[in-house]
Amino acid sequence: MTRPTLTRRQLLRGTAGLAIALPTLASLRPARAQADAPPRRLVVVWETGGTLNNRTTEFHFDRMHPWNDWRPTGTPDAPILGPIHRDPHLDRLLFLSGIDNLAEPQGHTRADVASLTARPAVPVGLGLTATGPSIDQVIADRLAAQRPTPFTRFDLAVPGAHYGEPCYRAAGQPITRDLDPRVAFARLFGDLDPGRSAAELAHLRARRRSVLDGALEGYRLLGARLSAEDRHLLDAHQTHLRAIEARLALLDASPPPLCGGPAPIDSDALGPPEALADPALRALLLPLQVDLMVHALSCGLTAVSTLHLPDTIEPFLPTPFQQRAPQADAHALGHVARELGDPDGPLAQAWRAELQANRRWKANAVTRLLDGLAPLADAHGPLLDHTLILNLSEFSNAADHTTRDLPVLLAGGLGGLRTGRHLTLSEGGRGDTLATHVDYKSDWSVHNLHTSVLRLFGFEDEHFGDDSARQRGPLPGLT
Repeated sequence: MTRPTLTRRQLLRGTAGLAIALPTLASLRPARAQADAPPRRLVVVWETGGTLNNRTTEFHFDRMHPWNDWRPTGTPDAPILGPIHRDPHLDRLLFLSGIDNLAEPQGHTRADVASLTARPAVPVGLGLTATGPSIDQVIADRLAAQRPTPFTRFDLAVPGAHYGEPCYRAAGQPITRDLDPRVAFARLFGDLDPGRSAAELAHLRARRRSVLDGALEGYRLLGARLSAEDRHLLDAHQTHLRAIEARLALLDASPPPLCGGPAPIDSDALGPPEALADPALRALLLPLQVDLMVHALSCGLTAVSTLHLPDTIEPFLPTPFQQRAPQADAHALGHVARELGDPDGPLAQAWRAELQANRRWKANAVTRLLDGLAPLADAHGPLLDHTLILNLSEFSNAADHTTRDLPVLLAGGLGGLRTGRHLTLSEGGRGDTLATHVDYKSDWSVHNLHTSVLRLFGFEDEHFGDDSARQRGPLPGLT
């Protein structure tokens, strides 16, 4: 008897008509597809507010703290991570020092707009906008033209203070982000209208019990055609989705709702939503958003995903400085770096401890991405071999709004990227005296960084962004 042929659409839809994403399964791959080029993926983790370092100018040098806790120590080929990063995936990390933002070396929103577009910001209404697309959108469009996915890109944000949007489809067109992980889950896995309210989404999930329950018949039909290895992968896929749903249920039980649906983050500053003041609730958001990204990438729903992290004082993190000298918000906390006094004193040490905890929380987004992607493989090998993660901020030192020596981290293995290293592309500027600190000089900028990203994806672009770069071409020494 001839086994009935199931189309991919039939396989991915259950009896309840719910769209369910599946991992790439070798058992279902046509023989000719085995030789196809592997799917390539880009993840951008962008964080507002800079990191914990002491990059400054001669005007503030005598008042600036002495710590650069983002920068690894050790040697270029054997870096020792500082107190912000964890090292379970050190062999997959490439730290880059000496990259400037030459397109917009000033201001919160201006630097935000230029960090991924490498172009200056221009006025629009009461705010600012971009004059060209960001690198993530350029990559998303090119990959979609080569290998379409259900979602050209998947953009998330943790709600909080965002001073500007770094990602743009084109000039004047900021992308739209999902701030509520329940809405993002519905968009990807539930075939639900993401414009529904959080309460409606919760009701639908409760009525259907789980989006997976509507697809059990499809899974049963599929299981008979799978190898033992693929059945194991499919079981892990279902288990992972159910675990995400269980944590989403905690958000449903925590009134008021996060938000009514996906909302754009434009150039206007967004204050922390009052609905997210509950520490237990906020602690769930970043892990959930990252896990949704991992699942969307590994299931082939998208090839490009971005995550925007806010500048916030998180109540679930240690706040020793707030207990001594409360600040109005995270922006004020960053600027107080010039007012700490004796760096060995209790006030300065409390500030450093609080900033370390806050930046570790942000850095953990990359660690969790790697935790999720590292064990996964498809017919072409480990997923990380064909994935690039870009992590950066608009500033290095938020106290001075410094756009020199940005904290740039690349991870993965796409395009032969050589990881497990710390590459410094600047001259001088690493000493403890005024003379050796302010002689920092670099010829490399975000223009060159994003040109390198294009090259790692196999595109032969000679330049990205405007003409403010000191030189064209990719960064040296990445591969």
